[in-house]
Amino acid sequence: MKFTKILRIFSIAIILSLLVTAIPATPAQALGILTLVPDEGKIGDTITIGGEGFNVSTETTERYAIIFFSSEEAATIHDIDDDVTVYKILDSAEFLDEEGEFETIFTVPSTLDDGEDEDDYEDVISGTYYVYLCYYLPGTSIVATRIRAVAEFTVIGGEIALDSDNGPAGTEVEITGTDFSGSKSITIEYDGSEVDIGNGDDETDSGGDFASFILIPESIAGVHTITVTISGSEIEAEFTVEPEIILGPISGEAETEVTVSGTGFGRRSEVVIYFNNVGLATVTTSTKGSFDTILSVPELEVGIYEVDAEDEDENLDTARFTITVPSPPTPEPTPTPPPTPPPSPTTASISSTSGPIGTDLMIGGAGFEADGTVTIKYDGEEVGTVATDSSGIFVTAFKVPAGKYGGHTITVSDGINTHELTFTVESTLPPVPAPLLPAMGVEVESPISFDWKDVADESPPVTYVLQIATGKEFTDASIVVEKKGLTESEYTITEEEESELAGQEAPYYWRIRAIDGASNEGDWTGAGIFYVSAGFALPSWALYALIGLGGLALFAVGYWLGRRTAYY
Repeated sequence: MKFTKILRIFSIAIILSLLVTAIPATPAQALGILTLVPDEGKIGDTITIGGEGFNVSTETTERYAIIFFSSEEAATIHDIDDDVTVYKILDSAEFLDEEGEFETIFTVPSTLDDGEDEDDYEDVISGTYYVYLCYYLPGTSIVATRIRAVAEFTVIGGEIALDSDNGPAGTEVEITGTDFSGSKSITIEYDGSEVDIGNGDDETDSGGDFASFILIPESIAGVHTITVTISGSEIEAEFTVEPEIILGPISGEAETEVTVSGTGFGRRSEVVIYFNNVGLATVTTSTKGSFDTILSVPELEVGIYEVDAEDEDENLDTARFTITVPSPPTPEPTPTPPPTPPPSPTTASISSTSGPIGTDLMIGGAGFEADGTVTIKYDGEEVGTVATDSSGIFVTAFKVPAGKYGGHTITVSDGINTHELTFTVESTLPPVPAPLLPAMGVEVESPISFDWKDVADESPPVTYVLQIATGKEFTDASIVVEKKGLTESEYTITEEEESELAGQEAPYYWRIRAIDGASNEGDWTGAGIFYVSAGFALPSWALYALIGLGGLALFAVGYWLGRRTAYY
C-alpha cells in the first residue's frame, strides 16, 4: 500500500513538471528612454534617435523594437492602432543590444500613411509630433502594441522670400519657398483672396522647394499680405503697394490729349494732376485706388516737363512728357528699294533648365534658316525635328529621356547654325522602400517570397535591388543572392537561388533599395531577419501533447501496478 502511494505521488510530480515546462513564461516588458538629436527640424531632415533601458538581447534571444512617428499624443498606458491610429513607421525592426540600447537615424516624413485606415492618412505640417517605441514578442514578428517609450519632436514649417517687397500694382513678384512638404500643391493669397500663379511652380518639388510668380493685383497704397499655403502650413510675407501713373502718349505737340492712368493711390481719394506744377485736373479713385483721366497739354515751349499725381494722403508719383516742335509737311517720298536686313544671330531657349526625367521641355529658337528643318539632339541622340517658319523661328517640345542625374547637352541645329543648351537632371535620392514580407524573425518555407511597398519618384522608372546575406553587415563574402533592376515591388527566388539558402540553421538577412530613372540610388532599408525551414518538424504544441500523454500513460501504469500489489 505504501508503495502504491509513493508511485502515485511520483507520477503526479512528473506530470506537473511537464506542464510547467510547456507553459511559456511571459517576459517583463521594460520601459525605456528615447532621445532625439535634435528634437526639432524640417521635413526631410535627418534625426538621430537613441534609446536605453529597454529589454536586452541575449545569446539565445534577440530582441527587436518598432518605432512610430505620429501627430496623436499618447502615453505608455496606451496602444498603437487603438489609441494611436495615425502614424508613420520610422524603423520596422530596430535591434536592442545586450544592454537594452540602440542608436539609429530617421528622416522626418512628409506624410503619415502607415495606419490601418487610409481615411486617417495625414500630411505632416509644422507643429508637435510624437515618437513611440513598441516591442516585438520574443522570437516572433508580432508587435506588442503597448507603447513602451515616448519622445516629442517639433516640425518646423517652410520659409518663403519675395524678390521684391514693394512696387506698383501689376509688379511681377517671384516667391521662393524652401523646406515644405514635397510634391504638394501651392495656394497663394493676396489679402485673403486667391491669386493665379502666372509662371513657375504650382506645386513643390520632391525636396519641398518652389519658385512661383504672381502679379500684384490692383490695390490701394500701403502694406498688403501675401500668404502661401502648402499642406496646411501657412507662411506670410508683406508687400507695399506704391502709387504709379502712366501717360499715353509720352510726347507730342501742345494741345495733345494725354491719357493719365493711375494705380496704388488711396481708396475713394481725390487725386490732383499737375503739369509743370500747375493743376490741370482732379479725379476720384476707385475702391482699389485706381483712376483714368484725360488732359490737354498746355501751350509751353519745347522741352521735357513733369506730370505729377498726388492724392489727399500724399501718395505721389511723377512721369515726364516731352513737348515737341510741330512737324513740317511731309514731302512726297522718292521710292527707294528696301534695304536687305542683315541676318539675325541664332538664339534658342528652353522652358526649364533643370528637373526630373520625363519633364516636358518647350524649346524655341530664332535666326535659323527660313523654311528649314531644325534637328534637336539630347546628349547626341536625336529627340525630334521641327520646321522653321519664313522668319527662321520655331517652337517644339519633347520629354527629357531617361539618363543619369547631372548636366546634359541639348543641341539645336539646322545644318548651318548650331546652338547648345544645358539641362540638369535632378539628383534627389528616391525614398527608402518599406519592407512587408517576410516578417521579422519568421521561418519561411518554399517558395520564398519578398514584398515591399512601391516607391514613387519624380524621375521614373523606379527599379529595386534586393540582397540576401548571411551577415547583417552585407559584406561581399556574406551576400548569397543579389537581384538588380527589379521593376516590381516583390520577388520570389528561383529554385537555384533557394538551394543556396538550404541547410543553414543560422538566420539570413535581407534588405532593399530603390534606384530612380536618373540613376539616383536611395538608401538601404534596415536588415530584415528570417530563417529557412529545414523540412518537416513536429510542432512544439504537438511535442508537449505527446509528453503529456506519456505522463498520463505512466500514471496509469503506476495506478494499475498499485492496485495489483494491493490485490496480491
